[in-house]
Amino acid sequence: MVIVLSGIIVGIVAKFIAVPVLGYLSANARANLADTADGALRRIGRELHASLPNSVRVNSAGTEVELIPVTAAARFMTEGSGALEFGVTDTDFDLMGPPIALAANQWFVVYNLGAGITGSDAYAASSSAADQAASNRRSISSGAGSVSHLTIASAAGLPVSDYAAPFRGFVVNAPVTFRCDLSAGTLTRYSGYGFNAAQPDPPSGGSSALLASGVTACQFSMDAVAVAARAALVSLRLQLSTTTTSGTETVSLHHAVHIDNLP
Repeated sequence: MVIVLSGIIVGIVAKFIAVPVLGYLSANARANLADTADGALRRIGRELHASLPNSVRVNSAGTEVELIPVTAAARFMTEGSGALEFGVTDTDFDLMGPPIALAANQWFVVYNLGAGITGSDAYAASSSAADQAASNRRSISSGAGSVSHLTIASAAGLPVSDYAAPFRGFVVNAPVTFRCDLSAGTLTRYSGYGFNAAQPDPPSGGSSALLASGVTACQFSMDAVAVAARAALVSLRLQLSTTTTSGTETVSLHHAVHIDNLP
């Protein structure tokens, strides 16, 4: 009798407890998904904000966004013995203002207008003299540290002869790509693979780091802007899903990033 009555009581109690417990597990799963998706989108947003003007590009499928990270920017001298000259080979020049910090294996870029713009495309090849004649990117020869005088490896003059204000250049690292692989359900950050005239899909070489798993939908887009437009809007959408004891939980987040494209 005691066993039978205890079983009945336990069954009744379990019926009332099961629903709240399953509800808690579902809410906890959705919270974890939202936290992961929000962290990934904020990471992408931070790097977009710190990217080289007009360097952001999105592939046709909308699953990959690439950018060139900026670590420092400075105005360069335009007059006097320390001026940066265009159209002729110039390998060293002075910077205005406080010193900037350099690291190893960095590049100097001026007046970037975007992919495909001859003479103003930081993604274009710059290894040979012929390439450099139409490239606005040069590798930095100055050692790591704080500098006010910059030395670059240049075999040809920078192609922009009538460089417009604000007479500034950017110190950049190699490009970074954020790529969704829907078949694997992952969002991955790629870095260190080098500069490519055409957007690689996926990038080869370098290193990669997983930002999110359980990706079931992903869409990146950038508004169509004219050459040298001063701003752009990048839209990011990420959907994550996971399976719990009560079924499948899904979270979809949207994030819009305004980027400055003043070259």
